[in-house]
Parts: sequence; C-alpha cells; structure tokens
Amino acid sequence: MDNEFNQDDFFENLNSTLLVKRDYQNMQYDYEWLEKIETALPYIDNILRNPKRFIINEEEIVKVEQSKKTTVESIIHLTQHTNLIQDYNEDTNEVKPSKVLNINKDESLDTYENRFVYTLIENMRLFYQMRTKETGLNSLFQDKKYFNYTANTNIGIENMKIDVVFSSIARDSKEIVNEHGETISDRLKKVKLQLDGFTQTELHKTLTHLHVSPVRSPIRKTNVILKNPNFQQAEKLWNYIQTFESKDKTEKDKKDYLDDSELRNQYNQMFMMLYTANALIEDTAETNNYDRVITDMIDRFIENIIESAAPIEEDELKVKVNKEIDKIKSINKDKRKSIYNILRDRLDSEEKKISDMIYLLKGDYQ
Repeated sequence: MDNEFNQDDFFENLNSTLLVKRDYQNMQYDYEWLEKIETALPYIDNILRNPKRFIINEEEIVKVEQSKKTTVESIIHLTQHTNLIQDYNEDTNEVKPSKVLNINKDESLDTYENRFVYTLIENMRLFYQMRTKETGLNSLFQDKKYFNYTANTNIGIENMKIDVVFSSIARDSKEIVNEHGETISDRLKKVKLQLDGFTQTELHKTLTHLHVSPVRSPIRKTNVILKNPNFQQAEKLWNYIQTFESKDKTEKDKKDYLDDSELRNQYNQMFMMLYTANALIEDTAETNNYDRVITDMIDRFIENIIESAAPIEEDELKVKVNKEIDKIKSINKDKRKSIYNILRDRLDSEEKKISDMIYLLKGDYQ
C-alpha cells in the first residue's frame, strides 16, 4: 500500500446510508368453522331429503255439479246452511242441494321448521363466502427483507466507494391435511359443492319461489326442533354462526426507512474490512504486506466483537475461535489425505507401467 492505513481517517471521512425495506406477514388461520359446517351437513341433508309438510284445507262453495267429492264436512256444512237446499223429497228423504261445500286439500312446505332450515342454508352460504374471502387455503409466514448500503470515504489521495444490495425471503406455508388425507382446499370444494346442491332441493326451490320471510334469532323451540336429532344439529350450527368470533391471528409489518442504528455501523465495519482485504491486490508477493493486512483484519475483527452491543465472555470467545481453527485443520487434513491418495494411485500406476516395460525388454534379450 502506498499510504499507511489510517482507521481514524477512514471513519472520519466516511459518508454512508443504509436503506431498509421489510414486508412481514404472519397469518395463522383457524379452520374450526369448517369443521362445524362439515359436522352439520349430513344432518341438514337428512332434513332436505324428508322435509316436514302440513295439509292446507281450502274451502269453497260450489254448485253441486262442480263438486268433485262430497265429504262429511260437506254434509255438516249443508245442515248448518239450509238455504243451500234446493229441494227435499219427504217420501224418500232425499235432499237436493243447489250448492255444497268443497274442500281442496293440499300439502305445503311452508312450515316454521322448513323456513328455519332454508334460512340456515342461506346463512351458511354467506358465512362460507365471508370466511373463504378472509382466510387463505393455508396459514402463511413470509418475511421479505431488502438492504441497500451505499458509502464512500477517502484516505489521503485514495477515494473508495461501495454499493451493496442484500435481500432475503423467508416463507413457510404448511398444508393442513385431515385424517382422510384431504387438504383445506379439498374440504372447501366439497362443502361448496354440497351447499350448491342444497339450493337445488325441492324445499329450497319451493320456499325461494314463495319468497318466504327468513327466520330470525332466537329460534322458536318447537317440538320438532327440540326433539329431532337432525334439527338439533342444525340449531347448533345456527347458534355457532350467529355468535362466531374469528380466532385468526394476523400480523403485518411493512417498513421503508433509512437506518441509523447499530446495523448501519456494522455495514460501515464491513466496508472497512473489505477495503483492508482488497489491499492485498496491490502486492500479493510481499510477505510483509500480506502479513500486515491479515494482522489488521484480525485486529479489526477482535475490535468489532469488543465494541459490539452483544455481550460475550472471554472463555466463550476462546471456544468459538478454537472451534473454527479445528474446522480449518480438519478441512486441511482431508485435503492432504485426498492429495496423498491421488499421488499414491498415480505412482502405483506408473510403477506398473515401468514393471511391464522391464518385463518386455527382458523378453527381447532372452
């Protein structure tokens, strides 16, 4: 080196900046809600396959010839409304009415229990859309870091500058699989398929056509809802959805700033050590220069440890240094052993060739 290295000059003339960017996300999703829906689906399916119905009686007064069937109710009604009797034959006791009561009986799915199930299905579909929108298919951890260190300094007539970019991405996405080997994605698709299928059942299509009013909490405790196992499970899911509180844990941290802490100081030290190491380029043949540079680097390394904010004991430092020295010795030993084996094999090969040549020469003179 033409100029004697001066550490004080290096840092006194140093101008450096460290740009730091970080995008951190830790999203731990809770899929208990999916288990609750999966548990209730078979019971809701049972209800839809055998929906409860009730009979509707529609009464109307029609002309006798238009009446399709005369029932007991028709006769009772006629005795109560004698004005509808057109003629009476005393000899035969025959009554001829002009009009009679006609009762049309029809089945209806518009019951409270069915409207409860219909509303539950609609709530499930909305709840499913909400949860799949807010959560991913798996919990995710991601930490992106970006550092851009730029610096310049001068010692005497020598000017130095550096531009270092460092980036890292730590990412972990663990796929959750249940006891049947199904992933969250598989399970969500299956639930979606079943919910879509529910909308094509007779009960759902009929009540949609009737524009029935949705059921609201609290649920009326009818005998069917209280005692039927299918409705008991449906009510459990209803209450779970109504009182749902997310247990998802989401942490996000996004930063973009110029660092002026110990981290920038460490980069400054790195710049200085790189400069010291690169001084070897000037004259690698000079042993004194090489030794001096290496000594400077070691001294600076030790100073770095001493000045570091992290506490370290002398014994601990000795153990770490000795451990690294042992590693290097082991590596060198393996290298020497490998070189020895190569040379030995080469010599054995050459020795065989020489032996073969001597054997052939002997044959020529015998």
